[in-house]
Amino acid sequence: MRRNEQALRLPVSGLEVFLRQPTGVEDILLLEATNLDTSLALALLTAIAQAADGGEVGWNTLSITDVDTLLLHTRQSVFGDRLRADATCPASNCGAPIEVSFQVSEYLANYLPSQVRGVEAAEESGWFRLQDIPVLFRLPTVADQVAIAHHPHPDQELLRRCLQPAEITSEQLQQIEEAMETLAPNLAQNLQGQCSECGAMVEIFFDPQQFTLRELRNQAAFIYEEIHLLAMYYQWSESAILALPRQRRLQYAERLRQTKRTA
Repeated sequence: MRRNEQALRLPVSGLEVFLRQPTGVEDILLLEATNLDTSLALALLTAIAQAADGGEVGWNTLSITDVDTLLLHTRQSVFGDRLRADATCPASNCGAPIEVSFQVSEYLANYLPSQVRGVEAAEESGWFRLQDIPVLFRLPTVADQVAIAHHPHPDQELLRRCLQPAEITSEQLQQIEEAMETLAPNLAQNLQGQCSECGAMVEIFFDPQQFTLRELRNQAAFIYEEIHLLAMYYQWSESAILALPRQRRLQYAERLRQTKRTA
């Protein structure tokens, strides 16, 4: 493990990984992406994460919980543990600004997977069964999320991919969904708060994937200016600048800006 890497064990798969901070290469990836979607999240994580044992990882086979966990740890390494988001009170005649704030570490600790009584591994790798229910299921993966993103009936398609057979009773489906949520908790959740101005209760949907990708892309907005400054002053190549750890690049660029302001 290098100095700028963080060692993590993913909560669902148990995979041990090393995670590094994004460099300029990933900043360019974020800025030039057409959509802030799961495919972009996968491309980012494939670039900055690796298995601790050096082996190959099928990143698209990871559960969505594991991927969102990696994204939040990436966000944590860049911006710190405290997460802040702005919202507006939806109450009529109010519209006051509301700040949502929490610790990433506490949020992740609140959604840890746990075992489910009556669930056992099936013969096929990655599949499970619930006792007394003649249905096999597996946890949705990143590949599933990408595949159903533009499907006309995404919920039905996900069931088709993750259940054997896909046609089951509503009671059986409820039991399986509860088991899935326990084995791989969904980190995209509604957060509740109260407006300090009018006292209205406010519910805000927090999507770790969208929030993290947007925040990382916003911070990368000045990468082209930073490349220009460093290349012009130090005569470094673009590839050398892009390979710098993000924080080091920002420090160099800010010092050049200060030099220009005081000149």
